Amino acid sequence: MQYVRFGMMVLFCACLSGIAWAADEEAKDDAKSEHDAAKAVLAGAKIDLAKAIETAQDKIPSGKPIYATASQGSKSLRFDVFLLVGGSVTEVRIDAVSGKVKKVEENEDKDIENLDDAKKVLAASKITFAEAIATAKGKVEGGKPYEIETELEDEKFIIEVMLLAGDKVMLVEVDAVSGKVLEVEEETE
Repeated sequence: MQYVRFGMMVLFCACLSGIAWAADEEAKDDAKSEHDAAKAVLAGAKIDLAKAIETAQDKIPSGKPIYATASQGSKSLRFDVFLLVGGSVTEVRIDAVSGKVKKVEENEDKDIENLDDAKKVLAASKITFAEAIATAKGKVEGGKPYEIETELEDEKFIIEVMLLAGDKVMLVEVDAVSGKVLEVEEETE
């Protein structure tokens, strides 16, 4: 009977390991897919992430950016900018080639992870996304920003900027209150 229990425990642990491995592989595939899309967008874009955010804010003047990313549709290269408007989120989709607003969708709260944390960072932030992007570009030679988001980590209010620099994917964490760079690291897939 002991051997049966032991065997069941070994089998259970093996299953859990397999699930964890599969989840890790899926996360790596998602990151690679995001990086590939970013490369395609940045290669064909006529505007950059900062300009896309500015365009979104011009479209929704009362909106405050909490997340923006380069993404690739079946027939389009675009930047998706998520703005906090009042208590909810509005997505503004910008064509990366023409720089024109293509779509505005209200109440896109479901698309933002940790929305409550994003609201806290935004409330405490003393620097803009444009300033965080400029700071990040100054730390990564030749870096092209393709994603920016807010992060609450260990009670620190952070703006994270993802950049492509050649074949490298770089992450720059900027303190949202002081504007100081907290970390610069290469992301590995």
